[in-house]
Amino acid sequence: MKWENFTTGRVAGFKCKPGAKQSIFWDGKTPGLGLRVTASGAKSYIFQTDLHGKTIRLTIGDSRAWSISDAQDEATRLKVITDQGIDPRQQATEQRAKNEATTAAKKAQETRETMTVSDAWQAYLAYQKDKMQHTHIERGKRWGERHLRDHKNLSQVGGEPKKRGNGLTIQGVLYPLLQMLMIDINAVVLKEWQRKEAQTRPNNARQGFEMFRAFWRWGATRSEYNAVIDLQAVESKDLRDEIPSRKNKQFDVLQRAHLPAWFAAVQSLGNQVISAYLQGLLLLGCRREEMAGLRWEDVDFRWNNLWIKDKIREEGRKIPLSPYFSSLLAALPRRNQWVFSSISAANGRIAEPRIPHNRALSIAGLPPLTLHGLRRTFASLAEWVEMPKGIVAQIMGHAPSATAERHYINRPLELLAVWHTKYEAWILQEAGIQFTPGKASLRAITAT
Repeated sequence: MKWENFTTGRVAGFKCKPGAKQSIFWDGKTPGLGLRVTASGAKSYIFQTDLHGKTIRLTIGDSRAWSISDAQDEATRLKVITDQGIDPRQQATEQRAKNEATTAAKKAQETRETMTVSDAWQAYLAYQKDKMQHTHIERGKRWGERHLRDHKNLSQVGGEPKKRGNGLTIQGVLYPLLQMLMIDINAVVLKEWQRKEAQTRPNNARQGFEMFRAFWRWGATRSEYNAVIDLQAVESKDLRDEIPSRKNKQFDVLQRAHLPAWFAAVQSLGNQVISAYLQGLLLLGCRREEMAGLRWEDVDFRWNNLWIKDKIREEGRKIPLSPYFSSLLAALPRRNQWVFSSISAANGRIAEPRIPHNRALSIAGLPPLTLHGLRRTFASLAEWVEMPKGIVAQIMGHAPSATAERHYINRPLELLAVWHTKYEAWILQEAGIQFTPGKASLRAITAT
């Protein structure tokens, strides 16, 4: 092995020996520094030494990129490392891994800092939808279609045409939170969100919080989200104090003794449409929007039935049109397509019957009662006429629960009508209303 002090001239003059693939020339000044020259003329600095009884060789770099002094400095550095028993190749690998981990962590942090709640929310829904496909999971530990639909409804953007009926969808209570960054969610933000939503839709506000809390707790268990989730945000006492309480369903019904006062007050409201609407909720047990969305084309006075747009069944449900309620509908003005029309409402039908109902309750001196409480009243008072639970559920549009109800029992409308008419007659008797059934008039009534 021959050593020569590297100079610019010598490095430029070194050539590969004839017939060889490469030749190596060694610097006489710097231990371990060499110049490798290939048959093609390529030149690169190398470092070679013994480590743990073995010869190791590392490439420093192309001679066109490295100056002689820089190559000598690098060879000196490598010599110091190897004299300490450290393999520079392993050190380089470890440093590269460390750099890659640092870069990945920085990128992940940047992603977390720009991640919106909506990103995680969509992942959450996808996770739950996947669980729904695994039938071996207990029913209580996986969502049903209705529960999934509720999550989508409460997080929708709003302002889009309704799939059923006219008008536009309403923005879900969760939507404002979904537009925020994950790192910006805290107890103060959630408290102000609840306070605002509870002013206009307390039940949705409470439902939205319960959904968000479950989602937030789920995110805290996921490695991709837990670094930016403040789990205590949904556990704050100040926040929980803002959550609207569940109304006690036990008291959100009319009692038998309330019927005379309630009917008298509702019939005295001075608004024929509102009066008929409220009485219909009690007599039919429909959901408030099902009743409000009733069209004249859904009413069959000839065969005494109604077609209700059901939220459980896509095709809706057909129920009996009882005699007294039929007479109420026949007397309503035919202003437009809606049975319960409104001159002032933008979409042509009643929008907020809760206000006149509260006024009627005040007139009657009755305790607070929600519109949904009228639906509960139907189920509660039906027991006085011993109406079978399956018939009650079918009229109200409850999803069948028992196997027999789901697959075997198909009650004809006539059978439903027998029990429904019996129930209505009992209600009118208890309310002190004198009514003689007769054929409903099909004459169109116009209003000025």
